[in-house]
Amino acid sequence: MSRMYGSAAIVEESRTARIRAERAPGVAPTTRAFLAVAALGAGLLHAALAPSAPFVVSGLLLCTALVELGWAAATLALDRPPLFRLVPALALVPIVLWATLVVVAATASSGTVVALPLQPMGVASSLDLAIAGTVAVVIRRRRAAVQATGALRFVVALALSAVVVCAITIPALGLTDAGVVAVTVHHH
Repeated sequence: MSRMYGSAAIVEESRTARIRAERAPGVAPTTRAFLAVAALGAGLLHAALAPSAPFVVSGLLLCTALVELGWAAATLALDRPPLFRLVPALALVPIVLWATLVVVAATASSGTVVALPLQPMGVASSLDLAIAGTVAVVIRRRRAAVQATGALRFVVALALSAVVVCAITIPALGLTDAGVVAVTVHHH
């Protein structure tokens, strides 16, 4: 009897481990580096856009920025990024909010149009789309990532991700009101 129970426990344990692995797939450190840097870039852009936006929109942008910056830090710190299976949907929320804002502003009868700068919002949306797409691909693979990547490979991936994200984020930051004020203050 104990023999049957022992084999049933092993089968149950392996099934539980398989289900757990399917729910939270492993994420390679190089992929986590890209996801974190992209979320950091999007969060910085959303934070820079907040001061020039109307009060309600500013609050939404600040909340979005805080979530993105917190998720970026957690993604670098943890083996599995938090809320990983929800990230493809959550990364699209800022894009949907921006689209809603554009539609509401275009159809407003008051004549006032809320205009957020196109390039910074476009870059932030592109970074959010890149995050959603990358996470969707990792989830679709359904296999654990190889955890034995070397430190050099991680550092190179982190550096390349940072260079690419900085190359598109920094010019966009300069086009926000916060970026214009920073440049103006610097010259005085």
